[in-house]
Amino acid sequence: MSNELRQPIPTGRTLDERFAQRPHTYRRLQEIADQMDQAIGDGATADEAEAMAMEQMQKLGGEMLQDWAEAKQQQALKQAQAEHPRSIKHIKKK
Repeated sequence: MSNELRQPIPTGRTLDERFAQRPHTYRRLQEIADQMDQAIGDGATADEAEAMAMEQMQKLGGEMLQDWAEAKQQQALKQAQAEHPRSIKHIKKK
């Protein structure tokens, strides 16, 4: 495993364009940035700011993974319905 930073793959899209399709993630990133600004304004130490940022980013990662899983489930459901149109829709009740 290389310790070098990977070069980003050029997408030709800005972050705003990319996150337009993920409004929840975009909103959460804005909230985290606001919290960091507030922590700086309140005189938080670097250790406190780091701990807060790490906690929030970990939560965001979990939320993004959940969004991904739900999208994959919907994709699989659509594919199954296309392949077997007469099948019965059976999903877990919330």
